Amino acid sequence: MNLPYGEIKGNVLKMTFSTADFSIASVLSAIKVHIDVIQELGVAFLGAQTDVGAGPTPVFQPVPVIAQFEYAGKGGAKDVLEKVYKVVWQGIVNSFPDETCWSEAKEAYASFIAAQADLLRARIEAAKE
Repeated sequence: MNLPYGEIKGNVLKMTFSTADFSIASVLSAIKVHIDVIQELGVAFLGAQTDVGAGPTPVFQPVPVIAQFEYAGKGGAKDVLEKVYKVVWQGIVNSFPDETCWSEAKEAYASFIAAQADLLRARIEAAKE
């Protein structure tokens, strides 16, 4: 099976999303929707994080959101982790907001980023004085 947004290494599934499309909150919500199914498959959710690189970046640069799962059962991990991959994507689809809510959330996020940029500019100006 092709996993365009993930990879399986041994008994670990690593799924990658982009903050251009999904917040960490939406990824966690998608996992929460089906966490019981994931656990019944013998898979533990190891956590999720944003992967922010070192050094300065532009004000808005999408970063990866990475979620990891580990198969602790017996038998072939690959088939089970492929099922988890599908289940998580079902959760993304099932929990994703409609377009109006999504665009309002993106607008609020853009306002947040602009406010952060304003704060940084003010701090730089204050430091010059």
